[in-house]
Amino acid sequence: MEKPYDLLLKGGIVVTGQGMRRADVAVRGETIAAVELDIPAEQAREVVDVAGLYVLPGVIDVHVHPVYLDDVGDCSLVAAYGGTTTLLHYAYARTGESLLEQVEKMLQDGLARSRLDFGLHGGLFEAPRQVPEIPRVMELGVRTFKFFLAYVKQGWFTDDYHLTWAMDILAERGGMALVHAENGGAIDYLEDKYLKRPGASLPEYRRTHPAALEEEAIFRAIRLAEVTGCPLYIPHVTAARCLRPIRQAQGEGLKVFAETCPQYLTLTDEILDTRGALAKIGPPIRTAADRDALWEALRDGTLQVVASDHAPKKKDPWGDFLEQPYGAPGLETLLPVTYDWGVNRGWISVVRLVQVLCENPARIFGLYPKKGTIAVGSDADLVVFDPRREFTIRAENQHSGAGYTLYEGRTVLGWPVMSFQRGRRILWEGEVVAEPGSGRFLPTLEAPQVPPL
Repeated sequence: MEKPYDLLLKGGIVVTGQGMRRADVAVRGETIAAVELDIPAEQAREVVDVAGLYVLPGVIDVHVHPVYLDDVGDCSLVAAYGGTTTLLHYAYARTGESLLEQVEKMLQDGLARSRLDFGLHGGLFEAPRQVPEIPRVMELGVRTFKFFLAYVKQGWFTDDYHLTWAMDILAERGGMALVHAENGGAIDYLEDKYLKRPGASLPEYRRTHPAALEEEAIFRAIRLAEVTGCPLYIPHVTAARCLRPIRQAQGEGLKVFAETCPQYLTLTDEILDTRGALAKIGPPIRTAADRDALWEALRDGTLQVVASDHAPKKKDPWGDFLEQPYGAPGLETLLPVTYDWGVNRGWISVVRLVQVLCENPARIFGLYPKKGTIAVGSDADLVVFDPRREFTIRAENQHSGAGYTLYEGRTVLGWPVMSFQRGRRILWEGEVVAEPGSGRFLPTLEAPQVPPL
């Protein structure tokens, strides 16, 4: 007799954005075929005992930079070790480059080498040249585009004219703007004022990126989005005061979505005193009061997504702090660090964890219910998570090319022990077994959904 299921995860605690319950999960082909209590083991070709473990939807990391020490293939490997099954990469077109060509290049690279399913965001460094390319890029299935209000000196800045033009195009075509929100001109002035002094270093650096300038840029981006009718996504929100314009906009019914990252939820600016330039990221890590306010905002729905902002760069921790680049690794620790600090410390429930790491990213970027949930007909993207497993994070047990982690020596309680994508093994017995090129490209779709709380 032919067995109706290819895979059966038996005895686990299934967690979705709607709740948690003990249930078995049966997979046929690439999709979930049943989520029921006590499915007979005889009905499946492969049975995996997950009794006492959480079965989560595959984590979706929507903020990944595969252009530094980890490329597209590397990022898929690093992510898989941490329980992530889907990635949204930033395909940057730097000054002088074609946005269309850079997106096409990363898409093909991903198809050839990614172990995980992936989508892309376009990233514009030279808006006057690249904004006209947006419609053609959208035809490839890339409908989200990032703009910088910071980094004026570097030439990456998008002014209000070109941001409004881009938002107008996106609003007409069902896209969404992603805005790195810091007031670049004011920051550049503060850097000139404080960092050009003889002997300037970390104390002066702390004065150059105040939260007020992040709040101002968020407010400005929101109002330009309002005028054009463009959905807006704010990545890496860092501070309590930055939540004010976001809450106001959401209260007005605007499609404004906001993300924060584990480093802002678990660390404070004191880490600069111990880790120096390794913890130099943009926007910067802020105070304990800001950290706690971000957790409150995750809990009340102001912030809907947690993502890694994985940007591993080569740094010299003994060199001049001011000369070191911004960025840090975080892809592999996204799920366990957020779980340990959020669930184990009582900030959020495991259901809310699944909302901000799985369901909401899928809803906002048009992948739901194909991704982001455990339901009949959804892709069989599943993570088996052991809430009792202790793991001490060290650079030596991480898989990024960065060679360091901001969580060096931190022991977390809870770790992913296996994962599947579309029913195939990804993480198995402590190793990633998915082959390069097995991931699929995911077009991001029109009309982002406002996630329910």
